[in-house]
Amino acid sequence: MPSILSVIATRCLIGSTLLLMATMTAGCNHQASSSASSPSESTTPLARATAAPLERKTLVRVVELPGRAEAFEVAPLHAKVTGYIDKVAVDIGDRVVGPHGETPGTLICQLDVPELKEEELQKQAMVLQAKAGVTQATAEIQVAQAGLSSAEAKVQEAEALAAREESRFARWKSEYERVTQLAASGAVSTKVADETLAELSSADAGRKEVVAKIASAKAMMAEARAHLEKSKADAIAAGSQLAVAEADQRRAAVMLEYTAIRAPFDGIVVERSVHPGQLVQAGSQQPALLTVMRVDPIRVVLEVPEIDAVAISPQSQIDVKMAGTAGLIHSGTITRTSWSLNKTSRTLKAEVDVPNEAGRVRPGQYLQVLLKVAQVENALALPKAAVVTIEKQTCCYAVDDAGVVRKIPVELGLLASNEWEVRSGLTGTERVILLNAASFREGQTVEVVPPVAPAK
Repeated sequence: MPSILSVIATRCLIGSTLLLMATMTAGCNHQASSSASSPSESTTPLARATAAPLERKTLVRVVELPGRAEAFEVAPLHAKVTGYIDKVAVDIGDRVVGPHGETPGTLICQLDVPELKEEELQKQAMVLQAKAGVTQATAEIQVAQAGLSSAEAKVQEAEALAAREESRFARWKSEYERVTQLAASGAVSTKVADETLAELSSADAGRKEVVAKIASAKAMMAEARAHLEKSKADAIAAGSQLAVAEADQRRAAVMLEYTAIRAPFDGIVVERSVHPGQLVQAGSQQPALLTVMRVDPIRVVLEVPEIDAVAISPQSQIDVKMAGTAGLIHSGTITRTSWSLNKTSRTLKAEVDVPNEAGRVRPGQYLQVLLKVAQVENALALPKAAVVTIEKQTCCYAVDDAGVVRKIPVELGLLASNEWEVRSGLTGTERVILLNAASFREGQTVEVVPPVAPAK
């Protein structure tokens, strides 16, 4: 595909050829006029008109617009924390490297903030303290678990004793009933009956004592279980305190990292306003310490007039060159547009990302941009010099077979350099006056002169 520059060169060649044709036609007309003024001539010669059928061709509209180079990214660097400048590692014009993977960016400026160092040490100690609390809470859980197991064993022991005492009580109750019957019949003495009653009372007291022990053991077990739950809750709280302490430590470490100001991306330092020993305040309201620009790629910004804006898209072809030189910097397409026109200038903002590894283009530089607005295939091409406006109507002149000039209204489309696209009004067979159409009038009889072929 030919570049836009080659298209422009071709258009310039066609324009030069048409100018040469106009000069030759004018010379012929002058010669004819001189001959007519001779006394030996008795008739007035006809005016000569360069006319021919129009050609069909591919018309390409290319406009040349000024462009300005801007940095692809700009980062004014401010201090996140207040402190004193300890070291400035770069100066204006120095190239810096941004972070890549685990590798941090180039150190640009180092701040000295002693209180942040002490705060990080304090947070580290708090983390150790919180870890000890977690260890202690874990041990408390184990102690509470052992206490619960002991209480459960005592409950089982008391319940086993209760069974024995219940059996002993039943035995003496039965014995007492038997002895009572024997004493009533006189088989045994009253003393034996009293002794049996005393054993029954002792068994009953033992049974009640065991019931109390069971209740006590169950109470101890409930207490041990509550202690275990409390220990688990304390362990959760200790874990939360550890998480808070670790978060505080990480925050302190991050704040300490802010004392090292590093390059956010690959670029060049373009401004510097600080020196070692200077106190700087945190916040973007303060002047930037340094400014870094990314210049590869570089943005080329252009403002497209309203008449061409509607035809522009990210697929529109462009050529970028240095202002005042013929050297081509970049050939490609529009990268992005604002889509909406500026309310004041009525222009469309378009941007082109231009590779700039060698650094040929610098921010703030003005460039020339050749923008391919539109292209029409197999268009009927009408030279600009052939177009006339009569009573607010766009027309051209054609010469019929009798040599008479006829006006033909036309509808024009795309303007490509010095040629219009004819949308309607002409078929391509008419002999259209190609040069100086405004010097002719409808109904005039002319002599048709074929156009001069362009030089190769």
